[in-house]
Amino acid sequence: MGYVFLLFSIILGVSGQICVKLSKGFKIKVPTLLAFTLFITCIYFVSLATSYFEVAIVFAIWSGLTIVLTTTLGIILFKESKSKLKLISIVSILLGTILLELIP
Repeated sequence: MGYVFLLFSIILGVSGQICVKLSKGFKIKVPTLLAFTLFITCIYFVSLATSYFEVAIVFAIWSGLTIVLTTTLGIILFKESKSKLKLISIVSILLGTILLELIP
């Protein structure tokens, strides 16, 4: 169940970040309200995940995958810059997240 809570928190966190982008600096009301709602719900699910796993592991996985997915979606949806260094950084974060999960 902990992985389900963690997955929900990642999806909600990424969705919240997309709404922040769509809110144009919190000037557009609907995406602004959605962002705050999604972030609050995201943190709720993060807190539930910490009941199943160490807090350091939860936050490493949550933040790492949220960064990777948000950056990837920014490149795809919003045509944000894509450089070799950015792609290497995404892979590094992803590998670091996986390695943390494998540590006993």
